[in-house]
Order: sequence, then C-alpha cells, then structure tokens
Amino acid sequence: MKNPARNLALVAAAASIVLTGAAFWLSYEHLHDVANTHGLPDAARAWAWPATVDLFVIIGEVLMLRGALAGRTDRWAVFLTVAGSGGSICLNVAGVGADADVMDYVVAAVPPVAALLAFGAIMRQIHGALASRVAPQPVKPVAARPATATPAATPRPTIPAAPATPAPPRSATPDKAATPPAATAPAAATDGPGYEPGSPQYVVRALWLSLGHRPTEGQIVTALGDAGLANSRAQAGKIRRQVEGEDKQLPGPRAA
Repeated sequence: MKNPARNLALVAAAASIVLTGAAFWLSYEHLHDVANTHGLPDAARAWAWPATVDLFVIIGEVLMLRGALAGRTDRWAVFLTVAGSGGSICLNVAGVGADADVMDYVVAAVPPVAALLAFGAIMRQIHGALASRVAPQPVKPVAARPATATPAATPRPTIPAAPATPAPPRSATPDKAATPPAATAPAAATDGPGYEPGSPQYVVRALWLSLGHRPTEGQIVTALGDAGLANSRAQAGKIRRQVEGEDKQLPGPRAA
C-alpha cells in the first residue's frame, strides 16, 4: 500500500455511501408506508411524500458544506438539516403506532438517525478533500506588499542625511587622493535608507551592521522576535532581500 491514508479514506467513503443509501432507503420506505395508511392511498403520491422530508437533510448538508468552504456558517442550511432530520425521525417513530413494542420504535428510529450520521460523514470527507486543494490559495493575502511599501516611502524624508558625507573630504589633504574613499566607507555603511525605528527593515539593517556581514534567516527571525515583530522565515528572507536591494553599501558578502 503506497498510500495507506488514501486507501483508508476511500474505504470509509465507500462504507459511508453504502450506509447512507441503505438508511435513506429504509427511512423512505417506512415513510411511504406511513403516508399510504394515512391519507395517501395513491401509490405515486405515497412515494413522493417522503421526499418532502428526507430531501431537506440532503439540501441542508450540501448548503452547510458550501458555507464551510466559504469560511462562514449558513444558519439556514443548519435549520434545514435539523428540520429534515428531526421530522424524519419523528415521523418514522410516530408511524409505528401508539401501542407498539419499544423495539418497534427503536427499529423505526435507527434508519433516519443512521442516514443523518452517514450523510454527515460523507459531507465531512468531501469537505476535507476540497479544503486540502483550496488551502494553498489563502496564502496570497499574506504577501504584505502594502506593508513594505509604507517603510519604502518613509526613507525619502530622511535621505537629506546623505549630504553629511562630503564633510570628511574637507578635512582630508589634497595630496592623498586615496584617503577620502577610505574615510567615507564607514559613513556610507551607516547612512543607508532611513528606515523608521522599530520597523522590520530597521531591525534587519541594524543586525546586519552589528554582525558586519549578511545575516542568516535564523538570526533575522531571532532579532525580529526580540523586537516583538512577525518573525517567520518567509518574512525574514523577504525583508533581508528588500534591505539588501535598497542599501548597496552594507558590509560583508552579498547574495549571488
């Protein structure tokens, strides 16, 4: 058995379908007999009458499944399921008569109860199968593009800090042309984008500067957690790429 879980699910689904069919058939047959002896002697009407009760269970369960897949509770579907199943159970039991044996009532009540439970099991398996296919889609809203756009707008007012870099060349002597680049290198490493203090980008850039090289995702996750920010590995890698792309003068080796 290459996939035992799948095989067990198929066996459970097949058993649920067989049980649902048998239980609905027994319940339907009994309600037909009740209708036939209580005002509907015509065969066609006696066969159609149980559908006005049992089909509400199917309709309600399907609508509940649709609501669950949409992430909401369909109260009308719950009402239809309760009304259909409750009505079927009560009518099956009441159709036995007033002076019947206790086991007669039990025999009459088992099929509608079993039909409700078995059909609910089928709907649960269908919901699980559909949810496993639909589950990856909600990941799309997690991409916090609007959140990263906000910090990207804040550095612009603080960019005027960059003119502070010409100050070192004034104190440098003209006869040493190599001195200004060496003097401005540390300043360039600290004068990058002016991220808002406390933002994820600020935390990652400060960590990078303190380490003196490109931090790992694990180090970023720890730093973000210490700052009380979201600290998943996906978020860590994303913020690191953003900071690396916006600040070209960070120390240490860069990503290939």
